[in-house]
Amino acid sequence: MMKTILLFLSCATLILFSCSNSSKPQDITGLWKSRDQHSDKPRSLVAIYEYEDKYYGRMLATYDEEGKIDDTILEKREKATGVVGNPPYCGMDFVYNIERETHNGEEIDKYKGKIIDPQKGKVYDAEFWLKGDDLIVRGELWIFGKNIPWHKASEHDLPKGFSMSDIKSFVPVIPKAS
Repeated sequence: MMKTILLFLSCATLILFSCSNSSKPQDITGLWKSRDQHSDKPRSLVAIYEYEDKYYGRMLATYDEEGKIDDTILEKREKATGVVGNPPYCGMDFVYNIERETHNGEEIDKYKGKIIDPQKGKVYDAEFWLKGDDLIVRGELWIFGKNIPWHKASEHDLPKGFSMSDIKSFVPVIPKAS
């Protein structure tokens, strides 16, 4: 009888522990290095931030072929030719309207939103989820898609003169595809 009670209490504790851990949502906000899908070299530094219960991704810096910062949100030299008005890449919210998915009324650790290719001006449905220290970004066109891991970045990766406190003041500006 005592073994049965102990077994029951152990199982109940494990169930409660796993439920309390699973209800803690994964947070996708922060700094990420987007990757080139072919070479896995960094392409841009992206801040994923929350604004009015949705998430957005703003490009803070771009990298050259050697992996060094080429352009920044403070300089804004390179232009996005596929977007109406050809705005600078850096400072653009190219990931937008991201919302946490729900299943049977419960939030799950997967997000859906939109991502725009600033060079081609194409808008794709996108899914986002965490896998270890990576943010997996899946751009989709109909049933086809590609998963690209973005690696976690840190404040040390930010352009000189820019800080994490600046990110907290972001208000999204959604680009229009040309």
